[in-house]
Amino acid sequence: MTDRALNFRAIVASIRNDAESTAESTTIVDATGTDPVDVCQAVYRRLGEHTDHADCEFYMSLNTRREMERGLVKRGPEAASLDFLERQIRTDVSMPDETVLFMEPDAVTLGGTITGSSPIGVGTISKTESA
Repeated sequence: MTDRALNFRAIVASIRNDAESTAESTTIVDATGTDPVDVCQAVYRRLGEHTDHADCEFYMSLNTRREMERGLVKRGPEAASLDFLERQIRTDVSMPDETVLFMEPDAVTLGGTITGSSPIGVGTISKTESA
């Protein structure tokens, strides 16, 4: 769990609004899929194309983390080679189940304002694959 009282729903909404605006103040990369493992890997790789993401961490709900862990178990030994697993994974009860964030801890203020100091990765987990 994160160690601060955060409203990740507001933070995610703020990031998505900034991503949709025409005045892009920071790089926001996204990925969509039905499997949390694949979404995390895609966000990790896409953000790596824009920055050194050594200080970035994943943020997700506890339900999403459990689903991801079940997916890793199903993959068996192959899961050990997934490079995104080297990053810190933080969970929070206010994080939407369908969203995974990958960013530096100071990329967004507690109030949800994007600082512009580093790129942000946003993963969306959908129940069905979009066409």
